Amino acid sequence: MFGLFRKKSTGETPLKKRVRDMKCRKISFVDCDFDELCAKMRQSPQAILTLTPVNYYAVKNEYILALVYSEPDFSENFVQLKRVSYEKTVSQSEIFALDSETVSRALAKVGIIIELPKK
Repeated sequence: MFGLFRKKSTGETPLKKRVRDMKCRKISFVDCDFDELCAKMRQSPQAILTLTPVNYYAVKNEYILALVYSEPDFSENFVQLKRVSYEKTVSQSEIFALDSETVSRALAKVGIIIELPKK
């Protein structure tokens, strides 16, 4: 009976909680081998720069959705990849950390130009 009032654990890691409070930008990329992409991302997060953005006017039935999470000053950046097929998420990756230069270049591919603070 007392189990009804017990707080259920959400299973969220501290990283997921931190990412949830960051600004999120969504980028759609042309579909490719998702498992191979995730393996490349584990080796080097710059692998996201090899993806080609989806044409804005094209029909998007299957694509890779990149959720780019950033702090306002771009000091911390993360990305999670999801493979979407006919508006349903088929698979998703873990969350990868990105440096600010890689985020800037990835967003520039879709026309989002950001000013990075000078070092």
